[in-house]
Order: sequence, then structure tokens, then C-alpha cells
Amino acid sequence: MRGLILLRGRGALDFPAPPPPEGWDPQALAFFTGMAALDLVNALLSLVFVWGLFTGRRWALPLGLVTLTVSVYAALVFDYATYAAGAWQPPALGAYLFINVAFVPALWLYGQLLNRVLRSGF
Repeated sequence: MRGLILLRGRGALDFPAPPPPEGWDPQALAFFTGMAALDLVNALLSLVFVWGLFTGRRWALPLGLVTLTVSVYAALVFDYATYAAGAWQPPALGAYLFINVAFVPALWLYGQLLNRVLRSGF
């Protein structure tokens, strides 16, 4: 949510990782704004998934699979877009690598949930 607010208000985003040396292209900022809005919707759906999982709802596992699929897809698209824009250069390279290392638990959770959904037959 913070990223979306920063993009809409200042037109700049230096967190979670800094822009490329020449700054973000206006098209990239528009793209990141759209991604941030979709990530916010996905975060809200993820909360519904967690509530459904803890209350034993049948729809919780499929919803969790959808929300984690969206998260993994968004992370891959973010990586591609920032790499293609030239942002993965020193000194910002460490920040981008940290973002990816911090995302590893989400990948593990995605694998676990996918396995569980496939074993349960949806």
C-alpha cells in the first residue's frame, strides 16, 4: 500500500529497491502503479484465504493457490521489469537480491499449498 501511495503522490519509488541510475521511465512507473494496485487486491484476498483456512472453509485452498500464484507471477514480472530497466546494477543490486531472498519462503509455501491442493483433488 505504501508503494502505491508513493507512486501516486510523488511519482517515485525508492523502496524496496532504488531505481536505475537514469530513473524510472514514465511507462515503468505506470506499470508499477498497476502492479501495486493488483498486489493490494491480492493482499486482501490473501487475508480472506487465511481466514478461510483457519475456519475450515472448502474454498480456502483453491483461493490460496490463486493468491500465491498471483504473488509468484507478480514477483517474476517485477524482477523482469526492473532488470530490463537496468536497475540491477551496483549499488542497488544488493537490494534486489535481498528482495528475492526474502521471497523464498513464499515460494516454499506455494509449493506446499500446490502439493496439498493436488493431493486433495481440489
